[in-house]
Amino acid sequence: MFLSELDETDIVIVQESDTPFLDQYTENLTEKVSHKPEDYQVFGRDQEIEDVGVSLMRKTKNSPLLIGEAGVGKTAIVEGLAFNILKGNVPEGLQGLVIRSLELSSLMNDQDGGFIFKFKKIIEEMMQTKGQNLLFIDEIHTIMGAGGNGDVLDAGNVLKPALARGEIQIIGSTTLDEYHLSIERDRALERRFQKIQVNEPDKTEAIAILDGAKPTFEKFHQVIIDKDAIEQAVKLSIRYITDRFLPDKAFDLLDEAATIVSANGTESHVTEKDIATVIKRRMGIPVTTILKDEVTRLTDVEERLTKRVKGQNFAVESVSDAVTISKAGLQDENKPLATFLFLGTTGVGKTELAKALAEVLFDDERAMIRFDMSEYSQPGSSIKLLGTQTEKGTLTEEVKHHPYSIVLFDELEKADQEVHDLLLQILDDGRLTDGMGRLINFKNTLVIMTTNIGAEKIKTNAELKGDLENLSEREFQQFMAGMEIELQSEFRPEFINRIEYKIIFKMLGRDVIKEIAEKNLELLNIRMKRQQASILYSEEVLDYLADNGTDANNGARPLARLINRKVLAPIAEQLIQLPKYEGKTWLFEISVSGKAPNMVDELVDRRELVFDVSLR
Repeated sequence: MFLSELDETDIVIVQESDTPFLDQYTENLTEKVSHKPEDYQVFGRDQEIEDVGVSLMRKTKNSPLLIGEAGVGKTAIVEGLAFNILKGNVPEGLQGLVIRSLELSSLMNDQDGGFIFKFKKIIEEMMQTKGQNLLFIDEIHTIMGAGGNGDVLDAGNVLKPALARGEIQIIGSTTLDEYHLSIERDRALERRFQKIQVNEPDKTEAIAILDGAKPTFEKFHQVIIDKDAIEQAVKLSIRYITDRFLPDKAFDLLDEAATIVSANGTESHVTEKDIATVIKRRMGIPVTTILKDEVTRLTDVEERLTKRVKGQNFAVESVSDAVTISKAGLQDENKPLATFLFLGTTGVGKTELAKALAEVLFDDERAMIRFDMSEYSQPGSSIKLLGTQTEKGTLTEEVKHHPYSIVLFDELEKADQEVHDLLLQILDDGRLTDGMGRLINFKNTLVIMTTNIGAEKIKTNAELKGDLENLSEREFQQFMAGMEIELQSEFRPEFINRIEYKIIFKMLGRDVIKEIAEKNLELLNIRMKRQQASILYSEEVLDYLADNGTDANNGARPLARLINRKVLAPIAEQLIQLPKYEGKTWLFEISVSGKAPNMVDELVDRRELVFDVSLR
């Protein structure tokens, strides 16, 4: 076709863009929001969106930097600003702004002149269109060193002059850790930004955020989401997904539950049970356990603790009372759920009670963070617990990721004085500031400290006056006053006075050791059933173990070693050689040969355990 033959309607005029690099390498967030505005309406972040708008209107420091943990909604705030601009709900100075989102990774190839060339072109185009375009850089800490290839020039140095002269405005976002590691270290870059802290919403705020977004999820998945499901998504994400942050982790649960319900097609309602099912799929925890409320989970605390901790009824009763008070909401909300000092000789059940408490309170005995204080005995050891700007703290990091836990400090007297001062902050305020400047909350933890101080006093009291339960109130108060004096010889009075409950563990006698032996054999039986085997034992076996496993100075520890040597090892040696048969079980019948020594003219125990093995 010749030009003369072209009709007027066939002529297409291609106008070259004024911002080719912005068009190619950034995403037009405003246009994206305009296509589906209902998906980008933000709930519960009105103040933060307003703060960003105010920052952009300032004469100086008019580039806001959103700082917050991953998943708290930093990007959503920028999307909310774009939504408000489209709706005209912003001051005149922000009307008509187009927000463009830049992923620095998109510049990493060598096309169009390499990273630095493309980045400089984007900055130039932003300068030329100031007042029209606004650049959003997520994970802005990645500009530090980006594209430098070992040279002095990097993306940060390209950006700084333009920011300093006010020729460009950007919105950045980063995490607190990355801000400290990257941005804050470059003072010239750091002072160009107006920092806006984006905190994780609390439970009530998160429920409001999810409730606001509910229609969008219902429309997408073609389901109806119950109010209870919203609350459950927040509550269960707080309890079980401790390494991520609200509202993202709650949205994640809700989205997956709605997807499953929609895919099944049989029931159009998303309920709290569907949320619990998602947790079950991820963690293997039974739905019935997940859905137990606090009241149901905490019934019969004393009975459940007694099943695991033998011979310490006095300690168990005291701990049970304290837990009931704290979970009834009657404790100081600005402190840990409860704080205990466990006093007693070695091997009497102090750590076992801590594990049992973790199971009762948090459904898992592994929900316990344990610190051996002998590892923190040197001056400066407190830094290891708190961390620095480059290293994470052993205590603060664990509690950050496992906020619903027992925190156990074993053999407290061995720790350095600075560590005691650190613990005093936890006992006083229920929080610590880590080496990164983050506030770590201990209000959902239960703090237990153990010590062997006063062990001799406990032994002497037991020898002279018997068990603690048998003391009169006056005698008990006198005994506790003596224990306080013993404690203050090692710890400062203000530290001791901050501990809510001082729990005394009594010495273990033969009768208690026998109970523990039975408990341990039953636990062994449970493990053996997984290997198609079981044990059957007589009362004489328990007597033999109690007689040879009782040690007033070491509690139940010698018993555990005795069972390993005299029961577990012989069974394991035989079991490993026995064939497995479908539907059949190997039964190990344990009996005792010989008689117990009379301890008068016969002191050596010559009894032996005998194992009779049969297939059942």
